[in-house]
Amino acid sequence: MSNKRNKKTFQLTIVGLMAAIATVIYMVFPEVPIVPGVEYMKVDFSDFPAILTGVIFGPIQGILVEIFKNIIHLTRTTTVGIGEIMNVVIGSSMILSMSLSVKLFKKIFKENKITLKSYFISSAITIIVAIVMGWLANMVFTPIFFNIMGFPLVAETYWAGVWGSTTLNSIKAAFNILPFFPIYFALEKGVKKYTI
Repeated sequence: MSNKRNKKTFQLTIVGLMAAIATVIYMVFPEVPIVPGVEYMKVDFSDFPAILTGVIFGPIQGILVEIFKNIIHLTRTTTVGIGEIMNVVIGSSMILSMSLSVKLFKKIFKENKITLKSYFISSAITIIVAIVMGWLANMVFTPIFFNIMGFPLVAETYWAGVWGSTTLNSIKAAFNILPFFPIYFALEKGVKKYTI
């Protein structure tokens, strides 16, 4: 019983710590511009701590990190919360996809830890999921954002917004998954007894 309580306490502590790290990355570190001069076309690594948490401890813990990060970021929102909602939707889809894919391929390949083979396949699936979810979410939230901001909603601007944001989400997914394997490998042994 005590060991189970210690596990839960440790996991809650990690969720808080990773949410803090993700928030610092989100709010302090510079974003990388994809298209110079286009303000919203920038990527950052703030989803990485949530993805790492999701794979090591489980998708619920990872999604909690994602939600906390975006709740804190609401204090500095420039998109009246739409960007943060989008970030939670895309981030959560990446966390679910990566953590469930890794678990599935560990079973398929009969591995007791993530190997490069599982990592690459899971990463490819996660990027595809991020693109599809980004497309669907942008179809819904682009007109809402345009309406709130008072921008005219015409077909050209609508599709430019959808395609631009979908492109951004796919690149952001790749950026956040890129450093995953070496950092996971370094942490995996140290936290193994506290994982799900």
